[in-house]
Amino acid sequence: MGLLDNIVGRRKKETTVNVTNPQPVAQQGVQPQPPQSFDTKFIDGVTQKMTALENDINKLNMGLESLKRSMSEMKTDLDTIRENVRLVVSLYEMVSKEFNPFMDTTPEEIKQITDSLKEDIEELGKLVSSAISDLRELYGTPDIDSIISDVEREGSKDDQ
Repeated sequence: MGLLDNIVGRRKKETTVNVTNPQPVAQQGVQPQPPQSFDTKFIDGVTQKMTALENDINKLNMGLESLKRSMSEMKTDLDTIRENVRLVVSLYEMVSKEFNPFMDTTPEEIKQITDSLKEDIEELGKLVSSAISDLRELYGTPDIDSIISDVEREGSKDDQ
């Protein structure tokens, strides 16, 4: 326990050494002037705080510049990603048009030509029908379609 004895002994020595020095009592009517060292200490403290604040502001400015650079890099990366997505989507559309049976891949010019051909065929069909009916009337050829329909009607009456 010799170690603890030294600690206790020091504590006793410190209490005996700490003797308060009496302050000179100010005379009435005369105020004591603060020592010159107080102003110097205050100015030094303010200067140190200002220096610390300037350092902090410089660090913040450097951090802000770093953030601006990284934001600029992210914007460039995002633009690159957008362009890549647009290219992938257009490639997908090209591939899906080729293999998708529900999408019409016929060029517009070919569509116009086939539409006009369909109209011409329909008109030609009408002309052929009209010519056949005119020939029947001229030569007295009976209308086969009407004869078949008449025979079918008579057959259905007999069945009843």
